Formats: sequence, C-alpha cells, structure tokens
Amino acid sequence: MCHRNGAFSVVSRPLLGVGHYYPYSLKGVGMYCLGVDLGTTSVAAAIVRDHQTEMVTLGDHSVTIPAVAYLRPDGFLLTGDAAQRRAVSSPHQVSLHIKRRLGDPTPVLLGGTPHTATTLLAALLRDVLTKVTETEGAKPDRVVLTHPANWGPFRRALFDEVPSLVGLDHPPTVTEPAAAAAHYATSHELRDGETIAVYDLGGGTFDATVLRARHGGVEILGTPEGIEHLGGVDFDEAVLAYVNYASGGALDDLDPRDAQTTIAMARLRQDCILAKEALSVDIETVVPVFLPHRHFDVELTRAVFEDMVRAPIESTIAALSRTLRSAHVAPDELSAVLLVGGSSRIPLVAQMVSTELGRPTLVDTHPKYGVALGAATLASLPEALDGASAVPTRTASTGAPPVLPTAAVPPAAPHGATGRGGAPAPAPESAVPSSSPGGGPTTTGPVHPASPRSVSADAATADPTSVPPGSTPRRPDSGGGPGGHGGPGEGAEARAADARAADEPPEQTPPSTSSTADGARGQHRRALRSVATLLVLTLLVGLAWYGFQELTGAWSTSPPAGSSSHQAQAVEAPPPTQIYRSVPVPTLGTPIPDGPTPGYAAVSPNGRLVYIANRDARVVTLIDTSINQVTATIPIQAGPPQYLTFAPDGRHVYISVFDTARTIAAVAVLDTTTNEITATVPVRSRPFAAAVTRDGRFLWVPNHDSGSLSVIDTATNIMVREIPVPPNPHWVEFSPDGTKAYTANHESGLVTAIATATYQVLAEVPVDRSPHSVAVHPSRPLRLAPGTGHLV
Repeated sequence: MCHRNGAFSVVSRPLLGVGHYYPYSLKGVGMYCLGVDLGTTSVAAAIVRDHQTEMVTLGDHSVTIPAVAYLRPDGFLLTGDAAQRRAVSSPHQVSLHIKRRLGDPTPVLLGGTPHTATTLLAALLRDVLTKVTETEGAKPDRVVLTHPANWGPFRRALFDEVPSLVGLDHPPTVTEPAAAAAHYATSHELRDGETIAVYDLGGGTFDATVLRARHGGVEILGTPEGIEHLGGVDFDEAVLAYVNYASGGALDDLDPRDAQTTIAMARLRQDCILAKEALSVDIETVVPVFLPHRHFDVELTRAVFEDMVRAPIESTIAALSRTLRSAHVAPDELSAVLLVGGSSRIPLVAQMVSTELGRPTLVDTHPKYGVALGAATLASLPEALDGASAVPTRTASTGAPPVLPTAAVPPAAPHGATGRGGAPAPAPESAVPSSSPGGGPTTTGPVHPASPRSVSADAATADPTSVPPGSTPRRPDSGGGPGGHGGPGEGAEARAADARAADEPPEQTPPSTSSTADGARGQHRRALRSVATLLVLTLLVGLAWYGFQELTGAWSTSPPAGSSSHQAQAVEAPPPTQIYRSVPVPTLGTPIPDGPTPGYAAVSPNGRLVYIANRDARVVTLIDTSINQVTATIPIQAGPPQYLTFAPDGRHVYISVFDTARTIAAVAVLDTTTNEITATVPVRSRPFAAAVTRDGRFLWVPNHDSGSLSVIDTATNIMVREIPVPPNPHWVEFSPDGTKAYTANHESGLVTAIATATYQVLAEVPVDRSPHSVAVHPSRPLRLAPGTGHLV
C-alpha cells in the first residue's frame, strides 16, 4: 500500500509556457496513490490512502471537471470549470472533446494558435495534479492513468507523451475496462472462474471487454472491442438535431459567420447536454433556445430521446456480442454485465443490454467515477503494475489480489515515440540545457509550445538542421516506435537513460580535463598535441557555425560542443523568431502487399482492419493494421468488387460488384465476423460508392447507368425503394443527423439533396464539371440557403 518511507528528489520543468511547475520525476514515496481518468468529456481522479479509496473533488461544484481547454489572450491554458465558463462567450478560444483528437495530425486551433491534443491533455493533467497536491498537502506516491481498450500502439505512444510533459516519469497506464473491473472487485468478491463483461460507454468512446477471475486476479478473454467515435457527445448532437427539427429548421437559418450565432450555438449545446442528463432521472425536460432575435423552448421526452439513441446503443451491444464470441463465452456464462461510463446512466442502456444478453446489469451509483477509482486501486498495488507486459488474446494473471496483476495492464509505449507520421510531439516551453565553458548547464530562450523540439539532454548539442532526437520516423519493424517491438531490455535502458538525463546535467568535459589526466599518467607530449588539435577544431567549428548562422539567420538554442565562451553568450540571446525544420505529416511507411489489381479500400470503424477490392482478381484482401499484414483473401463469386462500404457497427461490408461489359450489377454482403458472403442483392445497373444510413437500417446504392438510387433494407437485404436522380450518380453521403442524403451526379454536373424520411428530392445544385464525390462537414452540414435553392 501507499505509505511514507523515503524522501523526495525533484527536478522541475515549466509546462507548455503556462507558468506552472510540476516535479519531473518523483523519487521516494508519498503518502497516497492517485488514479486519473482523462475522459473525452470529463476528468476524474481518485486516491487510495490507508486502504481507503475515495474521489478527489476537482471542480468548483462537482467531483469531476469538464475536459475543456481555453487559451487566454496572454497564452496561458485554462482547463476545467474555468475553461467551461468561457466556452459560451469565447467559443473560438475553447477546445472540447480533446481526447478524440489524439492521433490527428491536424492541430487544434485556439484563437488562431495551433496546439496538439497531447499538449491540451497535458494541461488537463497538470491542473489535476496541482489540485490534488494542494488538497492532499503532498505529492502522490504513484500515479496511474487510463485509456480506451481499443487504442493501438500509435495512440498509446502519443498518450504516453502526456505525463512526460507535466514531469511524471513514465507512470503506468491501464485500460478503462480493466480499471473498472478493479473497482468492481473491491466491492464484489469474484470467485475463481467467474466471468464478467465490462460495457464502457463514455463521453466519446465505447469499449467492451470480457474478464475472468483467476487465482485472485483477472484475465482478459478474447479481443476487446470498441467503437471509436460513439458516446455521450454523439447523443448531445442528436438532441441538438431534434431541437432544429422541432423548431422547423431554425438553426439552419442562422448565419454561421455571425459571432452572435457562434455564441448562441455554444450556449445551446450546453443546454442540450443538460437536457440529456436530466432525462436519465426524469421522463421529460425543456431545452431553452436563445437565438439572435428569437427565443423559445423545445420540449423533449425520454421516449423521443430513446428513439434517437436506440440505433447507436444497438451497435454497442453488437460490439459486446462480438467480444463474447471472440472470447468463446456464451452470454449465460456471464455472472453480470458491469456498466461503466457516464452515458451508461441512460436507462435504455441497462434495459437493452439486459434484454439482449439475458444477464443482469450492474450500474454503479456514479458510473463515471468507476474508472478513476479502479485506477487508484491499481496504483496502490505495485505488484499489479511492475513489469507489465502486453495483453495477448488470452492471458493468465499472476494472482496479485484483489484484481489485475500484470495480465490486464497494457505495455508501456515504446520510448521515444513520435507523433503522427514521425512528427515529434510539441515539447514544453522550458529552459533547455546547453553547454557552457565551465561544463555546467546554462539556459537559452524559451521553446515555443508548438515547436518540434526535444527536451532530452542530447538535444543540447543537436544540429539545428536535423530532426530533433526522438522524432525520426521509425519503420514498423524497427522497434521503439508505434507498432515496433524493441529488443529485450530496450525499453528499460531507454527509460533509465532518460531518467539520468532528466535528473543530471549533461556531462561536459572541459578541454583541460584531458591534458590533466594525461599529465597524471606522464604523457605530456600527447596531451599537448591533443590540446592543440582540440583548439584548432574548436576554431574551425566556431567559424563554420558562425557562417551557417549568417546564411540561415536561425540561431540554435545551444552551441556545438567545444564552442567558446563568446559563442555561448551569443546563443543565449536568441532573436524573436526561431525557425525549425518541418517534418512531413503524414510520413510514408513501409509498403504493404495487398494482392493483384487493387482498386478501392475501406477501413473498419474501429481502425483495426482494411478491406481492399482487388477488382479484376475478383477477391477482397483483408489487412490487419496492428501487424500491417494480409490475414485473409476473400473470393467474390458474383463478379469484380469495385467499391466497399462499412456498416456503422463494422459488422458488415457492402461490396459494389460490376464489370466493364455492364453485364453484372449487384451488391454483395460480407459478414466481417466470418469473412463470408451472406447475400447478393441485384440492382438496376452498375452500383458505385454506396452509403449506410446513420442508424444502420438502410443501404443507399447509386446506380450509375440508370440514374437512380436503390434503397436496400439491411435487415432483410431486400430493395425497398428506388429514387430517380440525374444521370450517372457516383457517390452518396449523409448529413450528420441522417435527415438528408447527397449524391454527386457525374455527367450531369449536379449535386442532389434528398430527404431520407420521405425520399423526396429537395434540390439539384449545379456545380463544376464531373463531380465524383461529396463530403459533409461534421458540425456544419450542407444546407439550403433561404430563397436561393442553393446548397451552402
């Protein structure tokens, strides 16, 4: 357990240029252990002290804080309640749902300033650590962080950069379902062999995991499933879409370029969240709507809300069922289904899960706290975290009571992991060690938060024209990076090296040191030659360095080894603007053989599988993204596969099949759990790029040669409707709320808007020649401009 038995050794560094410090490494032991759940919509923290686990109050009026970041005009990052209060008045300065952006190479713009998701998550973690330390009066002995179970090596490596930015020295991480199971085990005695399922529906992601008790611990069975972008955030958007529908399209008439509109929409989104949460305890509520020049209320009942979210919840149950199949566990073998995450408080969730699986569901009084409480429990069990290794498909635990020894703890991300495409994560604004004539560290100017700089000791002497240490893109088989597999001991050696670099100044050897040692050994002549050679080299390096700076105008933050005192002083006064070498994003990786005649590819919703249509070869090739290898080749008997479309739950792939002679026109249905064709549906003419409705109920297929759309019921695989459109439809896309469909009509030069409820054509908009595809903005969908008939 956590107890005091040592002293603190602290090396501090500033975080992200925001003026806060936190210890870079925690050596020694504090008086309590801390678990932190950095969620998509909220952040929670719990501690264990003297065998007692309790939540830490982070917010002004609640235990959790919103996962929101706000950039003040002075460049300081605020988070939590302070950021939430400013979200309405200054929405362009605020970032929501930060966790969803992890791994996205596009920076988050706050007031026009770019930030990475790791930077913003680090700001959230910094404020949690500061709050907890102030509340408890001491720093924690051990910190454990949680992450979604379906994250691969790439995002886990990015997530491991977050604690390093606030000075935590490689804290262990566990999956959110594993942490929830740890909390569950503290209040429910698990018999050996007892099996439970964890259903984790949070603010932005869904995870499903099956666990079995073994020798006082638990093991993960099968393959955890997840849906990357599904959670409370999407339910909030459903409520917002309903408000727009109930008000007769009042939101469509707003000008998104108007600042008052932006403020009004930010406030309305918060009111939609409150309405959704109210329906978990009440059967009806009212959403107040304050638009420019118009105020009204929209009534919303629980029954209407449940109709909105029923289809997404069905997809989560399908994912849970796939997890059970992969674990070879029948539903009746489960003792219970543990519901975790704030969105699991929706009454419909427990009802549907229990009805579908026929098993009881267990909902904590505060399900959004379970992950943080479990993380704190694991933090108090060093034997459950030390020496953690990867979780295989089926793994055995080591029996550390009460739950989760090394088996369910994911591997530490490879050290030195880079950002997406090999780009380094932004370093904190800090004083970077540089060499000085006396051999001790000196400091240069601050590093910009978005600058691709490393703060390791090696960076002090890095060539300014080279990619900083740790940022070189790695091949998947090189080890040490995302997807890599380092050799034995590689991770431990790298962590030890970093610890030394963090806690000790870079070793600098003055020129005189060599001569002194040689004199002690009686080798005076050799020492004189060494000193002379060193002086000449120093002079040459200094001249070359000076010439380089004259040519580029970009001063490095540290002089080369052996620079003179005069040069070191010059570097300590950097110009206002520092220029860094850019790194291509994304970076091309190792090519993957994908079979003959590949023509089109589609990625599964969870990002784990890539299906490729090998057209003339009449097969579909399957690639597993975790190993970047072909794992299956599926013959398509109906004909050449051309286009691929995933169902929202990832359970089916719809394959457009046709040949150049126009003698074949059909849609093949592929079951992704068995990789077998389960149905072939004939259509009128060559089917191009189809789309599945947001609720997964219907497949819309553009029939290129006949100028029509075929609507197919996905439950029965029967065509239920045919919609005439202008000639040569190529592509179908739906609005985020699912109320409209758009098709690009190639030869006609038109984009057609169709109401999905009535199948009526709303507009035919002339565009430039030969449109092939159409895309809809996730938060600003295409809309009809009043009185013009044009889409804007």
